[in-house]
Amino acid sequence: MFVQDGAAKSYLRRPLRRRGWGRIALVTGALLLASARLVYGSAPAHFDRAVVGQGDSVWSIAQAHYAGDPRPHVDSILRTNHLSSPVVFPGQTLLLPGD
Repeated sequence: MFVQDGAAKSYLRRPLRRRGWGRIALVTGALLLASARLVYGSAPAHFDRAVVGQGDSVWSIAQAHYAGDPRPHVDSILRTNHLSSPVVFPGQTLLLPGD
């Protein structure tokens, strides 16, 4: 019914192209660089230190060291110092996260 044109194959297939190791090395290097930046961050965190004095609280320390509303700063001080409550004692050193 259909006439064959004499071609050995009814379709032409492109030859397989071998992908070099260069592409694999490039992708692997990019993934390593991206994951290292995610794990270690781009810069070290900046912390100030505050020594708790007589009558100080986390709230008063946050008011003295940060401008504006102290509520988010109180929370970040508690998280940074792994404190479960805002009770602090005179002579205790607190890390104050940078803005």
